[in-house]
Amino acid sequence: MHIYPSDYLPKMSFEDAIKVVRRAFQLGINYFDTAKIYGEGQSEERIGAALENVRDQCILATKTGSNTKKESMEDIKESLRRLRTDKIDLIQLHLINDMETLKKVMGPGGSLESCKEARSKGFVDFIGISGHRPNVLVEAIKTNEFDMVLVPLSIVTRLALEELIPLAKNLDVGVVAMKALVCKVSNIVTWTYAEPARLFSDEPDLKAFLGEDTNARIRSALRWVLAQDISTVALGLGSIKQVEWAVKVGEEFYGLSKEEKERFSIQLEKEYCRDCGLCLPCPQGLNISAILRFYDLSVTYKLRNLANKIYSPLPVKAERCNKCSECEPKCPYNLPIISMLEEAAKTFS
Repeated sequence: MHIYPSDYLPKMSFEDAIKVVRRAFQLGINYFDTAKIYGEGQSEERIGAALENVRDQCILATKTGSNTKKESMEDIKESLRRLRTDKIDLIQLHLINDMETLKKVMGPGGSLESCKEARSKGFVDFIGISGHRPNVLVEAIKTNEFDMVLVPLSIVTRLALEELIPLAKNLDVGVVAMKALVCKVSNIVTWTYAEPARLFSDEPDLKAFLGEDTNARIRSALRWVLAQDISTVALGLGSIKQVEWAVKVGEEFYGLSKEEKERFSIQLEKEYCRDCGLCLPCPQGLNISAILRFYDLSVTYKLRNLANKIYSPLPVKAERCNKCSECEPKCPYNLPIISMLEEAAKTFS
């Protein structure tokens, strides 16, 4: 288990951030993930300052969000400086969410070239890739260019289990799970999109599914992710108390209980949206993948009230579909998208 500082460290005082990171290290966390865009480099700076004296005992992972070789090489140099190190253990291509971007970063003059050059010069040990769409990441790791993949995985976001994680295991590619405590849709930042999207929020549906109190809900959600075939899980830990609590959950985890296995066993329908986004854009402005994911939350996971709350702010609702049929030929899974949108409209009406 490791600290995932994107949402927290830059928002804390410098002194508090140092204390949180050092406490995590004291308790046995040795994998620290960050990126240039987290607080405009503040996250890297704080992790670098906190771990400088124990650098050789830690694994430092950061990211480049640039698509070109020149820009990403500058990212790597700046990350080395901010992290106060002469080598980055793991550099990741950041936010690779569509095939066009993947082709660009892997093509001539793309950011992968700079990562490989940095590795050849001894500035980087391993190369990974980060994104929110498993279908894109599947194509990425098929190239055998990546040592690890960072992907959303939670008890209600299981898309990576279908193809990505089994393939990664076969290819000996490490898997780090992110967004473990949120209902993730690839093109919607649900962490800030709606409070109910947080799996530890005080929602009646989540209480029934995961546990009555906040700690119980987080514990259930985290234990489920730890039970999957992954290398580690990325969590947002914003205080010493949270770090201590998360470490305790990890130390006490030896697999799901029989009751947990039964309670969290969800059979996905054959026809469900994989959130690949290939059906978009919709001429009517529907966010098809988001609508169908929220419908899945309502019907498959029985989180009806929660699904309604995070569906309602969508600017264009399912009933706007005029059956133009532009989406269905684009779907690689041959889903009957129009009829699924009709069902979603009925459900959320």
